[in-house]
Amino acid sequence: MDSTTLNIKAMTRLLSMGDWLKLGRFNEKQILVELEEFSSQWKKYNPRTLNNRFGLSVTSFDGQLSGVPDLDSLHQYNIENNTNLKNYDCTLKTAVYEKSSELQNILAPYLPWLTRCHFIKLNKGGFFPEHYDIDKLEYNHDEIRLIAMIKNCSSSTFKFCYEDQVKTSLQDGQIYYFNANKRHTVFSTTNNSIQLVIVLKFDHKLFSRIIENYEVS
Repeated sequence: MDSTTLNIKAMTRLLSMGDWLKLGRFNEKQILVELEEFSSQWKKYNPRTLNNRFGLSVTSFDGQLSGVPDLDSLHQYNIENNTNLKNYDCTLKTAVYEKSSELQNILAPYLPWLTRCHFIKLNKGGFFPEHYDIDKLEYNHDEIRLIAMIKNCSSSTFKFCYEDQVKTSLQDGQIYYFNANKRHTVFSTTNNSIQLVIVLKFDHKLFSRIIENYEVS
């Protein structure tokens, strides 16, 4: 069986397993300690919009922490700058990765597939409007998203609206796969709600790795 067919079968299997899968726990308190060194490096996320949200790059296009354009809307950035940057071009690890051993532990199983990756910090009133994460014009590079909950991610303060439901079971210190092809919106009612967003280039070998880490509830 050729790799393209295997990849299609693997994606079909993944989507059939559920929209949310637990993929292991980590020490969220240790990550927060390790991020203190970068407290002045958080940048406005999508700086052209008025929104109380910030990002810290784990990977970037140049290995640096400017956030340009890895913390921007690539769609809008490409239009404004006549570029064609994609998530799978954003692979150079920053000092954030190099200095955080717990972050390295989270990402270790997925390094061969790692592309765009960053921390998101939502302060009170920060939000992402309803959207779905799929490139409507590019199908040559299937990708999936993981999200790791770092701080203030319980439903009392962090509202993750998925389709028409608010997720009420999200826990700090937990990694999740979620089906980002479906509508979702996020907003915070407190300061310092922090998540790690991980974009992975998908193939059947990644599916096998996910199965290895899948926690059956």
